[in-house]
Amino acid sequence: MLLKVGSKGEDVKAVQKVLGLPADGDFGPATEAAVKKWQAANGLTADGLVGKNTLAKMGVGADVKTPNNAPTVNASYSKDKIEAAVKSKGYKWFDGKDYLLNIVGVRNSATGKEVTNAFDDKITVSYQVNGQWVYKEWMATTDPGAKGVREFHNAAGVARLVPGQYINSHGLGLHQGKYEALKQYNPVKVYRDDNRDMTYDETKIQEGVFGINIHKAGADSVIVENWSEGCQVFKRAAEFEEFMDIARKAAAENGSSYTYTLIESDDI
Repeated sequence: MLLKVGSKGEDVKAVQKVLGLPADGDFGPATEAAVKKWQAANGLTADGLVGKNTLAKMGVGADVKTPNNAPTVNASYSKDKIEAAVKSKGYKWFDGKDYLLNIVGVRNSATGKEVTNAFDDKITVSYQVNGQWVYKEWMATTDPGAKGVREFHNAAGVARLVPGQYINSHGLGLHQGKYEALKQYNPVKVYRDDNRDMTYDETKIQEGVFGINIHKAGADSVIVENWSEGCQVFKRAAEFEEFMDIARKAAAENGSSYTYTLIESDDI
């Protein structure tokens, strides 16, 4: 199967859903442009033609793996607590349809501005399956590690995400061209810290697309170091893959655009 400008039908609709476009089933210039952008972000030839490689990467025309939808056992928080905290900030909470993901990072407020170099934060996701809520959480870091703070690659300083809600900030893409993750496509705000004093500086803020991806560390990493220079990073690779199964299912159901929300543990 090859989809291109002029193609019509249900397969085109499925592709448009992955791209986050209105699913009208008509492959026009806007769809072609979105396909090229998506292909480039996913390490494919950006020719605007949707053939077997692009279809396979999108999960269109093939069965998408059913995620592990068992709730996290002995979780620190709950869907209700996260929802209440998100809504108390005036942020949007997604519901009413299966696999509309509420991806919420929780930064450990107890450590203040100290560079702990530890995976002492959480990444959570709340969503519905057959109308029933599922809540999951995993150990992660929402902060750059010690090596990232000392040896940052941006002249303005190391990045640290400013708490907030970033609508449609991420989509499926390759992290550093290596493996599929949630890649930043739209602007976020970050603090910039260039003094290397091992205390996070919150005086300078930049807004833009800086590669603040959601990705994984090692099999079970103990210290952050340069796993993060601002990215939101899972401590355990297997748990990240569990999260990505959910993200891919969500892409197949609702399109591959994700909102990321970062709050403080004191907000809960």
